[in-house]
Amino acid sequence: MAFLPFTGSSGHPTDRHAPDGGGPTRHGRGADAPAGDAPEPAPRPLGDGPGGAPRPSGNVPGGTPRPGPVRRAAAELGALAPGLGAAAVAVVLSTSLSRAVPGMSAAVIAVACGVALTNLGGFHRTLRPGLRFAGRRLLRLAIVLLGLQIALPEVLALGWRALMVIAAATGGTFLATRWIGGRIGVSPRRSLLIATGVSVCGAAAVAAMHEVADSDDDDVASAVSVVVLYGSATIVALPLLARLFGLTPHQFGVWAGASVHEVAQVAAIGAAAGAGVLASAVVVKLARVVLLAPIVALTSVTLRRGTAPRPAGAPGTAVTEGGVAGTPGTAGGADTSGRAGDAGRPGTAGDAGGPGDAAGAGTGTPAGAGAGSAVAGAGRRPPVMPLFVMGFLTMVIARSTGLVPAEVTQALPEVTGVLLAAALFGLGTGVNLRELVRGGRSLLLGGVATAVIGVISLLGVVIIG
Repeated sequence: MAFLPFTGSSGHPTDRHAPDGGGPTRHGRGADAPAGDAPEPAPRPLGDGPGGAPRPSGNVPGGTPRPGPVRRAAAELGALAPGLGAAAVAVVLSTSLSRAVPGMSAAVIAVACGVALTNLGGFHRTLRPGLRFAGRRLLRLAIVLLGLQIALPEVLALGWRALMVIAAATGGTFLATRWIGGRIGVSPRRSLLIATGVSVCGAAAVAAMHEVADSDDDDVASAVSVVVLYGSATIVALPLLARLFGLTPHQFGVWAGASVHEVAQVAAIGAAAGAGVLASAVVVKLARVVLLAPIVALTSVTLRRGTAPRPAGAPGTAVTEGGVAGTPGTAGGADTSGRAGDAGRPGTAGDAGGPGDAAGAGTGTPAGAGAGSAVAGAGRRPPVMPLFVMGFLTMVIARSTGLVPAEVTQALPEVTGVLLAAALFGLGTGVNLRELVRGGRSLLLGGVATAVIGVISLLGVVIIG
């Protein structure tokens, strides 16, 4: 969005011209004023009343009355409607497909729909406000409501041995994935998202960490692709391996819940293996979801300590349409995904060392101009505790104390799935496939991370019996 120069009381360039369009308004005696003319007094700014008190603009001849709150709200809703309408269509389509394909969540399919819309040339600028709203506001609401699916008494009933296995598998995989990502040349932001998605709860965890890490939409799509690819493979591989290792139904359920990425994938494995496996697998998986809050919060604190605040007008800081300082090294205004996007988006494609991925030399960013390897932008500090994480924890406590009626908790998974699908569809529209396919190292990292969490959780299951 281009910013118009401030040239008068209303800020519109035409304020510099007389009503008849005949040249600049004379604010005093100038070179083009006839000799002998008395200098004109400086005009009083429109809207100034006696004594400097504000005067309603409608009382000034030629003034433009400000729209009322109802009219402003209607205008905002009108701007959001096209994007939210497209998101609603995507939600209906992805929900229908997820019911037809076992183990495939609607959120994952929605990401693919968003990617297809942009890369096939179907994205229009009128969709941007609504999709931005979905990718931010609806995403946070979905994560908050996710907490209402978790009852701590059910999680604690697993016993301390099972909880130790879950903590070791989740924490160990998260740390190992970030370390391995740096060794094989995956950017820190993308490594962070892949680590979160594999170790915690798939696409929802990727989206939650994306809010804190200030990562690119391409990073989100890459991490979700890893979750889909390797999580889907475990639906086939884990039952075969469980029979090979001679695991009991309970052991198999704990292993599946502690190692498989998506809740839908865990449910698909449990449903195919029997009720005993399903019950254990789902509860263990929800115990991993509880760890989403502390992992995101600790990561936010770490990024905050390592990111120095930068004044809003400092070099290398772009300002988005919303007025938030963005990350350095961006060519403000145009998004690399084929749509006009947020100024301040970093220009990395994800995997260091690939084409267009040299430090700061991403899509549309001059080489050396940005901090392509930074996890969070230097333009702003992440919050100490994101509000949506606090909301998530509050909902977990509310569910655990029995304050939420059973009818509400039964309907919430559907509502949360719809909101998450709409949000990830919005994020998917920001993905440039040509850059994404260059990320071969991301696929390698996802495979290694899946193997790490599978091995750690299997060893824990065998040890605890």
